Amino acid sequence: MRTFKKKYYLFTLIILVLLGNCAGLLGPDLKPGLVLFKAGDYSGALKHYETIIEADQASAKVYRLAYESAFRAGKRVTAAKYYKAALQSGFDADSLQFLATELWYDRALKVMGRGDWQAAGKAAEQIAWLAPDSDQDKFCSKILAGKKKYNRGAHKGLWDALSDYSLAANFDPTSGLPYFLMGQARYKNDRNDYDAALENYYESLKIEPNGYFANQARADIKKIEAIKKKMKAFWGK
Repeated sequence: MRTFKKKYYLFTLIILVLLGNCAGLLGPDLKPGLVLFKAGDYSGALKHYETIIEADQASAKVYRLAYESAFRAGKRVTAAKYYKAALQSGFDADSLQFLATELWYDRALKVMGRGDWQAAGKAAEQIAWLAPDSDQDKFCSKILAGKKKYNRGAHKGLWDALSDYSLAANFDPTSGLPYFLMGQARYKNDRNDYDAALENYYESLKIEPNGYFANQARADIKKIEAIKKKMKAFWGK
């Protein structure tokens, strides 16, 4: 019986050692972080990856996942730290640069659509550094150039702004933002040209009905449609 017990304990010990080695080979469990990230809980995902990092078990992939989670959670200083750590750990530089460009471009579209032009300028600078002369860089450059001309308010400047927005639309056909801004510029340029402005507004929502600018676009449409109706009733045509 004692011989049997000794063999049993020895066998159990061997299994535990093997399991421990397998766990080391497989690396830390990333699934909880991936699940949280997919659910939109970027802060929760980041916390999970930071637990792995603090345990000194991080790989290049963990740093890359921590980078994206931190960025999407709005913690861009932390994100920059993990971006650097991912590179230093051997994560593919081109792949990481591509990801960073996409993340900054998504942010640029978000803040532009919400009218935060200071943040938009900073995002555009990052894109220009990461991917100069890319479609994302050119899109942002044209949108920002058009916005500056729009803000000046001069008749010629507003026409030039329309030209910039039109060019921006060519660089990203999936974005309704240029058409939203065109609608604003047309209405500011000629408040009697309702139809041209409305056409741009409706096009922006057709392309991107849930865009960050969508609520403002619908509010502008409602206002212009009301004025158009009022003037038609007044003039009888």
